[in-house]
Order: sequence, then C-alpha cells, then structure tokens
Amino acid sequence: MRTEEDLRDAFDHLADQAPHPAGIRASLLPRSARRSRRTGPIVGTAVATACAAIAAVVLPQVISHNGSGPAAQDERNPAWSRWVDLNLPKNFKAVDQRFTANRQDYELVNIDTRTAAPFCQLQLHRNGDFDPSTIPAGSPTIDIGEHKARVVTSDGKTPFMPGPSNYSFPLSAKERKVLAWQPVDGVWALLSCETLLPQGTELEPTTQPAPAVTLAKLISPPTRNLGSPIKPGELPKGLSPHSVLYQPYDSGIPGSGEEFTALLSDGNPATGYVPPVLKPAGLVAGNAWDPMPGDDLSIRYDTGKFWNQMTTIRGGKADTVIHGMKAYYTPAHITYSKRDPSKVTTSGPLNTLRLESNGVAVVITSYAAKPSMEQLRQIAESMTLTKNPKNPGTWFDAARVIP
Repeated sequence: MRTEEDLRDAFDHLADQAPHPAGIRASLLPRSARRSRRTGPIVGTAVATACAAIAAVVLPQVISHNGSGPAAQDERNPAWSRWVDLNLPKNFKAVDQRFTANRQDYELVNIDTRTAAPFCQLQLHRNGDFDPSTIPAGSPTIDIGEHKARVVTSDGKTPFMPGPSNYSFPLSAKERKVLAWQPVDGVWALLSCETLLPQGTELEPTTQPAPAVTLAKLISPPTRNLGSPIKPGELPKGLSPHSVLYQPYDSGIPGSGEEFTALLSDGNPATGYVPPVLKPAGLVAGNAWDPMPGDDLSIRYDTGKFWNQMTTIRGGKADTVIHGMKAYYTPAHITYSKRDPSKVTTSGPLNTLRLESNGVAVVITSYAAKPSMEQLRQIAESMTLTKNPKNPGTWFDAARVIP
C-alpha cells in the first residue's frame, strides 16, 4: 500500500516531465477562443479592447519546479514588439519603422520602380491612440480578409490620418483615401497609399483597388519579434526609451545598411535636446533618427557605408577601445564639404561616443546641458552587441532587452 510519502515522490517525478501550463491552457481552449484576441469587428471601443490586449500580454505565468513560490511576470515590453506581421510581397519593403508605446509607423515602398513608385503609410494605434468615432458616418466598407474596413476620403484641409512620425515619403495628395480597420483586437490600422507619377504631374491617390487593399489583406496577427542589435546595460537614472526606429538594409539605396536607434528621455520637455532655430523657417532635410525636443540620449547602431567616419577623420587614432571597437569622443554633427568630400567640419559640443569596427558603428549621444563622457563610456561598456550585425533574424528580442 502506497504511503503519503510515496505519492508525493511520484508527483514530484511527474512534475519534472510535465509540459508548461501555458501550453496546456492553449491546447484546451476551443479554436474560436484562441483566435478571439486576434480578430475583431471594426465597431467597438478601442480603449477596452486595447486594455484586454495589454492584460493578455502581461498575464503572469507560473514558473515553479517545486509547486510553491510566486508567479513570474512576463518581462516583455509590448511597445518594442510587433503588433502585426506585414507579410509584404517581394516588391514592397518597410523602409522606415518607428515604434512607440501606443503607436507604430511603417513606410512601405515599391522597390521595383524607383522613379514612379507606389508608397504607403501604415499606422497602428492602440490604447485609445485612435478614436474610431472620428470615422465619418456613411464611409463605405470593404472586406479585408475576415474584417470590415472603412474607406475614408479626406482632403488636405481636414486630414483624417494623423501626421506621420516618419517622413521619407510624405503623403501629399490633395485628396486622400485611408483604410481604417482592426487587424487584431485592440489595434487600429490606418493605411493610405499614393503613387509618385513622372515629373510634372501631381501625386495621385491609389487606395482602391491597389496597392493599399492588397497590402492590407496580407497583414496578419504577429508571429515575429522586433530584433535589436543592442542589449542595453547601465542607463542613466530616470531615462527610459520612448521611441525605437528600425531601418532595414535597402539594396536600392547606395550605402544603405541596417540601422537601429533608441531615443531616451526623462519625460521632461524642458531638459535635453533643443532644436536649432531655423532661418528662414521651413522644412529642412534631416535623418530619421534625429532627436525630438526634450530627448536626453540616443543610441544608434549602423552598418551603413559611412560606419567608419571617425576612423577616417582621425586616421585610426582612437581615444579608447570598447568591445574591441575603436572609440572616439566627438561632436554629434559631422558635415562634409560639398567641394571637397575629404574635408569635414565637426560642430556642437563634445557629446558623442562613437564606436567603429568591421562595418559597424555604435553612436551614443547625450543631449544634456553638460554631457558626461564618463557616463557615455559606462553606457557603452555595459551594453551587449549582436554577433551578427547584418542578420536581424538573429538579433536580441527587443521586447525583452529594451527597458
């Protein structure tokens, strides 16, 4: 006859071989229940569904080998995860991808035709970042797979789609058509496309029937991670990332590489980066990774053609070596002479630590009033870098390593 101690030993033995309880719960759910978070009608309360999505993301998982102890929280940050899979056709590429807590922006461009390329802006909104009540009554509907999308027509005077956070291909047609739907529960998608016609013609919106509808039907629930080539270590107290930008290698752009940038702030717009006063006022070309007002720190990873800027300028005479990379203290801004590309001008405060080696640059810039080179060195020394700079599929999971 088995004693209580025999039974306890048997249970302990079985526990070591048991599958994870999360997998068991998933297998027990009916198929319709397992998909309930993935799909949803266009009519509903965005805030409520977004809250449900968050609750599912941070649901505690029981990880215990002895049947006791607290449940371990999922440490992933959903801001740095992909909310959908784009599943783009071979002739389209997401050239700019920006991630924030409640919004993601993608710029999609046809890479087969550069002179008159269709390009699109896709925005994903959650947590009430988009108000579905702003969809005009009577807007026609269109099927996007299992979902119904509204087709909203707007002009430049009363734009329906919020301004983009990326700006490589700004939408500027006089009349714009925008698709609005929920590809997954808690996330609203806004998608609009235009085609840049030959010189001398205006931008023409081409939302229907292609390419916007075609691209929208390819979007599916997320299965892929957002990769990060860096794993931050020691960060200045009070600073946290508010925006992450990823620009993949684009064979159609000479000198292109893999670029990943994290912008950090203490949340106080009165401190940190102060944009220069422009004279005359107007649009000025810049970089997608440029800081926003109030940003305190940026960390950029770059495998582009000009990865070795400071090595060339300094003749390889580095200030120090970090992670086996030559490291240089330098101002953030480096301007090349238009008449003589071999001549450069550096301007601004000494606020940047730049690491360069074997096709990779890691650029850490402080926007504090009095930048600390020691602080930049500590940030650089404490971070971990990917061993595969040009293979994003092997990078760290950004949702786990970016705080």
